[in-house]
Amino acid sequence: MSNCTVITVPALEDNYMFLIIDNDSKQAAAVDPVDVDAIQKAAADNQATITTILTTHNHWDHSGGNLKLMKAVSTIDRVYGGIGDDVPGCTHEVGDGDSFIVGMNTQVKVLFTPCHTRGHVCYYIDNAHVFTGDTMFVSGAGNFNTGTPGQMMEAFDKILGLPDDTKVWVGHEYTAKNCAFACFCEPNNKEMQKRLEWAKQQGSIHAGQKGTVPSTIGAEKACNPFARIDQLDVMEFCGPCDDRTDRMRLVRKGKDDWGRMA
Repeated sequence: MSNCTVITVPALEDNYMFLIIDNDSKQAAAVDPVDVDAIQKAAADNQATITTILTTHNHWDHSGGNLKLMKAVSTIDRVYGGIGDDVPGCTHEVGDGDSFIVGMNTQVKVLFTPCHTRGHVCYYIDNAHVFTGDTMFVSGAGNFNTGTPGQMMEAFDKILGLPDDTKVWVGHEYTAKNCAFACFCEPNNKEMQKRLEWAKQQGSIHAGQKGTVPSTIGAEKACNPFARIDQLDVMEFCGPCDDRTDRMRLVRKGKDDWGRMA
């Protein structure tokens, strides 16, 4: 059973920040708090004290608020980031399998998922929630940037190894566009078509609508092309290809090519 409450806080045009509140102590971790005022308001509205920053990766729209928040909130004494990712203000660089506690009882385990950046990490909380930054999106994946298709494949395998009911909290609201590509990739997949309509109805929390987080691991297995590289329809989309890493590359290329045409 989870010991925490997750609060979704929109930022910028389409970013997601999160406040993870330990229910027993009301101490909280801020995930990728780029908008310092908004994350502080969320903490105040929920009677929580921010003690920890969890940074998924070093891109400015995720880590750019770290130093300002540390200066504004004196109770913050720990800033986590991935090994080698040069996260601003980082006090604790973490790698795969590292674990620690927020507050009294909220358990955090680190998944090292380099590709989007060289030290990208995801945070697995209380065996119930995973914060995936710009590695996994709802029905999508982040750009490979500094990494390789093999690294993204390994990152997805790691995340998809979590229980199907794990809630997936992603770094951006890209869901409607991702679902449109998913339907292009698998045009006969009825679940993907339903999810596209659902994403359109949910809209964006940034525009005052409901938004699409969280997802679940089970839903991503069913409707995320990057999670389905071993499924027949995606294999057919990729063309003759026996190598899983190359199929990950081809799905990424397909998404990029489709994006230029869409």
